Parts: sequence; C-alpha cells; structure tokens
Amino acid sequence: MILSDLMAKKIINKKVNKMNNIVNDILASSVSLRHELHRNAELSSHETVTKRLLMKYLSKNTSLELHDMGSWFYAAYRCGVGRNIAFRADFDALPIGEGQALEYASKNPGVSHKCGHDGHSACLCAFAQLIDRTGCKNNVFFLFQHAEETGCGAYECQRLIELEHIDEIYGFHNMPGLPFGSVAVHTGTAACASKGLVLSFAGVTSHASQPERGRNPAFAISKLICDIPESIKPDKYSGMVLCTVIRVDIGEEAFGTSAGRGRLMLTIRAEHESEMDSLEAHLTELAQDYADADSLTLSIEYREPFPETYNHEESAERVRKSCTELGIPIARWDEPFRSSEDFGVYTKRTKGALFYVGCGENYAPLHTEGYDFPDDMIKTVISLYGKLSENNYHFV
Repeated sequence: MILSDLMAKKIINKKVNKMNNIVNDILASSVSLRHELHRNAELSSHETVTKRLLMKYLSKNTSLELHDMGSWFYAAYRCGVGRNIAFRADFDALPIGEGQALEYASKNPGVSHKCGHDGHSACLCAFAQLIDRTGCKNNVFFLFQHAEETGCGAYECQRLIELEHIDEIYGFHNMPGLPFGSVAVHTGTAACASKGLVLSFAGVTSHASQPERGRNPAFAISKLICDIPESIKPDKYSGMVLCTVIRVDIGEEAFGTSAGRGRLMLTIRAEHESEMDSLEAHLTELAQDYADADSLTLSIEYREPFPETYNHEESAERVRKSCTELGIPIARWDEPFRSSEDFGVYTKRTKGALFYVGCGENYAPLHTEGYDFPDDMIKTVISLYGKLSENNYHFV
C-alpha cells in the first residue's frame, strides 16, 4: 500500500513537472510575442502587421486551424464533442506616444499599446498553445479582433458566433487600480454603452456689424449645452447616464463676420443602452427645436457606437467559481465600468462574460504614456481561461 502511494505520488509529480515545463516554455515565447506586437503598434482598422505577426506565431507554434477573415481571424481547436466555447482578444493600439524608454518601444511615432491589447493577444496565443499541446474536452475558438477602440471590430467579428455555433464567449481586459492578479466580474452590465453624437447647425453669415441679417448657430448650441445637466439628472434614469462635451466649433476667426455654421460634438453613455437611446432622442429633439427657432438647418452624425456589454449570470458565475477553485482573488466590483467595450456585440448573440484582471492598485492608468501591459499577468489569464474551457489541468 505504501509502495503504491509512493508510485502514485511520483506519477502525479511527473505530470506536474511536465505541465510546469510546458507552461514555462509557453510563457517565455508569449512574452516575446507581446514585445514584438508592442514594437509594431497599429491603429484601429490598420493592423496589417499585427495580424500577420499573430497568424505567423500561431502557425509556427500550434497545429490549430487558422481562418483568415480579412481584417480579423480566428483559430480553432476541435475535439468533435462538447460545447463550442470562444475566447476573444483585441489587437489595435492607440494614437498615444510611447512616453517611456522600453527595449520594445513602438516603432510607429505617436502610436502605442497604451490599453494593453498587445497583452490581450499574447495571452490568447499562449492559451491557444496550451490547448493545442494538452487538449480539451470542448471545442475551443480563439478570436483575434481588430478595431476595438473605435467600436467597429466586434460588429464584423460577430460572424464567428453563427459560423461556429458558439455556445459561450469570454474575454478579459487588464485593469489598473485593481489588486494585481485579482479578477473582477459583474453580472449584468459590465461596461457602459456609448456613442459619439455630432450636431451640425447651418445658418447664414452676415457682417459682424449687422448680425440680425444672418442666422448665427452660436445661441442654439449654447442653449443645448446649458440643457445637458438637466437632461442627465439621476432621477430621470434607473442607471448611470452621462453626456460629455467633446468639442465646439462655431464660425471662423474673422472678427468682421457673424458665424453661419457651428458644430457640437458630444459623447453620450449609459449603464443601460435603452436609456442612452432615450437621452439621444431627447438631445436631438432639443437640437431640432433650437434649430427651427433660429431658422437653422440641423444635420446629425453618429460616431463610434458601443453597445452595453452585458454579462450573462451563468457565465459571470462560472468566472467567479473558476477563480475560487484556482485560488485567484476576486476583487470587489459594485457598479459597471463607465468605459465602453464592443464585447457587448457578442453577448447580444450568445451567452458570455467580460471580466477584468488587476494590474495593481497603484499601476499607471490605461490610455496614458506611463502604462505598459504587465507580462506577469499572462499566467493568471491562461490559467483562468483553461478552467473556463473545462480543461483538465490546474496551475497558477
């Protein structure tokens, strides 16, 4: 009996050592990949080099199916049984300078990975390698998405849900301010809906000494701006609602001319997409009323629309349960993040959840020059992804 126990322990230790060797090998290569992606940072909808690097890496390091879908791609592991589970990573960068001396600093002036999408993609590549080498009892799909920052990418990539009959989809975002390695997941709205609203007013110019002969849009725009605080009062809505003035353009720098054109750019956002739509309808109705009162022509444009990212209860609970089983701390999270994420496009079509992994409580904020994705996070992410895919390995 004692001999049998010793042999069992040896077998277990051998498996653990083998898994640790696999993981360490994968981690080393995925960190190198992350740095290479960082060097080649590209803006939304222009990620040609980034996509090529990712596909080349997966082709070289896995035997997974690769499906080139144009601006985006996905990899597939098929076992022929079980559920179809997808994991998503974004890979676009931001129009922000590097701001710090990194060995792998961006080669593209004014463009850098200050939101950590290089890290998101490196994590998904590492997880893809792990599934390829260890197998899984479910079919797993690895979705690499372009243009998250502009809200365009997921609307194209949602084709995957139907193409591969995805039962559930997961994604993560790194989050400074949360304890390092902790996970925050919220049932219901995880990230707010938002969109850019551009209100353009056209009137008639006149000599500045005779403003009554023209139609100046400045007064309509001013009234609309002054209406914003009343329009977003908390007692009007069940969740958080915001309207932010982004830019105001009225007339030209010509002191002899009364303005004949003006433009107001707003970002509206809300915890619930329906309430964002209500705010939009209210503001555009006010704009039209003010335009009509001053005999102005109003035109309306929409930019960078993001849906609410809704986490399904079953999926969010699976994230929490997986964290508990892995010993990953769960960070307290009492309300949705105000920032937007196009991941919500996917959870409108199938079950899923977006969760956040902490970078550290005093870590440089996202979208700032001092930020860089923490490589040590990769191990936590692939461990949790493995649990969510219902794989049979365990490591942290």
